[in-house]
Amino acid sequence: MGKRTAKKVLLIGWDAADWKVINPLMDKGEMPTLEKLVNNGVMGNLATLDPPLSPMLWTSIATGKRADKHGVLGFTEPNKKTGGVGPVLSTSRKVKAIWNILTQHNLKTHVIGWWPGHPAEPINGISISNFYQRAKAPMDKPWPMMPGTVHPEKMNELFASLRIHPDELTEAHILPFVPKAGEIDQEKDKRIGMLSKIIADCSTIHSATTYVMENEEWDFLAVYYDAIDHFCHGFMKFHPPQLKGIPDDLFDQYKDIVTAGYKFHDMMLERLINLAGPDTTVILVSDHGFHSDHLRPLSLPKFPAAPALEHSPYGIICMKGNHIKKDERIYGASLLDITPTILTLFGLPVAEDMDGHPLINIFEQEIKPEKINSWEDISGECGMHTVLTNEGHEINQDTLNQLVELGY
Repeated sequence: MGKRTAKKVLLIGWDAADWKVINPLMDKGEMPTLEKLVNNGVMGNLATLDPPLSPMLWTSIATGKRADKHGVLGFTEPNKKTGGVGPVLSTSRKVKAIWNILTQHNLKTHVIGWWPGHPAEPINGISISNFYQRAKAPMDKPWPMMPGTVHPEKMNELFASLRIHPDELTEAHILPFVPKAGEIDQEKDKRIGMLSKIIADCSTIHSATTYVMENEEWDFLAVYYDAIDHFCHGFMKFHPPQLKGIPDDLFDQYKDIVTAGYKFHDMMLERLINLAGPDTTVILVSDHGFHSDHLRPLSLPKFPAAPALEHSPYGIICMKGNHIKKDERIYGASLLDITPTILTLFGLPVAEDMDGHPLINIFEQEIKPEKINSWEDISGECGMHTVLTNEGHEINQDTLNQLVELGY
C-alpha cells in the first residue's frame, strides 16, 4: 500500500450542478459554504461522458470505468422476472465500486442514495438505495419501504422514520423558492406539488446522511443529491433572463426556484462539512452541467432521453483537505478520475483497467500512486451482490412514472 493522506473522505454528488449558475451566486455571497470550500481547496470543470445519462455517469464516477465495462447503460433495463421494463438496479453493475474496494480493506463505508443503488449492497457500513426517498402514498396512509432499501436490514425502521413526506412541508418551506406561491391556483397549476416532492426527497436524503454522520463511525461516505437536476428540468426555462415565449406571469412566479435550489444545497453542504470535521477530505462533484443561458431549449423533441439535451458537457469538481492545494484551479479532470483519486487518498493502488487516472496535480507534495492490474482479480468479501437478487426486480412504478414525467 502507498501512503494514506486522507483520514476520512466525504464524496458529495450534486446532479447537474454547473459553475455558470454557481459563480454568480458566490460572487454575491449567496453560496458562502461553497465559496469557502473553493478558497480552501481546488476547483474546476469535470468533463462528462456521452450520452449524459445520469445512472451511467454516476456509476462511472463510482468505478472509474466507462459503461461498456461497468454495465449500467441507462435509466431502465429489461426485467427478466416480469418480461417488462424496470428501473436500472445496482445488480446491473458488473464491477466493483469504490465502496466495494474499501469494504475489502475493512474501511467503514457508507453510501446514501447513489444512483443506481437498489437493492442496497451489503458493504462494511450502511447502504441506502435510491428508492429510499420516494413517497408513494398520502401522508395518512402506510408508507412502506421496498425490500432491499436499507442495509443492514435491522435499521429499516429507524431510517423509515427519518423520511420526509411532501405533505409535511409548510408555506415556510415553499416561499423561499416561490415567494408568490399564494397567488397560484394549485388546482390548475401542479408545479408547486412537483416542487414539494423535489424538496422532500432531497431533505430525506439529507436527513439520513446527517444521521449516519452523527451516529456512525466512518472512513468513507458517499451521498447523492438529485434535486438540482430536478429543479432545472422543471424550472430552468423560467430562470432569468426571461426566454422568449415564456409568459410574464409564469416567469414572475417561478424565476427564483433554480437559484433557491442552489442556495438550499449550500446550506446542506455547510451541515455536512461541519459534521465531517476539519480532518476530512471533501469532494464535491456533478455528473454534468445544465444549460442556463441562451442554449436553453424552450421545448424538447418527443423521444426517449430528450431531457439530456438540456445537459451541458461540464459538471463541477471541488476538493479540499489536508495535503491538497488551496485556492487553485485544476484542468482536464473527468468524472472517470474520481475513484482513482479516492483510492490514492487512501493509499490504495489504482487499477490498470480503470479508464480514469488519479488527479495527482491536486496534491501539495508529489505523490506516485501504486498500480495493480484489476480490482476484479482481488478476492474477498466486498459487499457486492454475488447472485442476482429478486429484491427490487418488481417494477417500481413510482420510479418509472418519475422518469416519464421528466421525459426520459
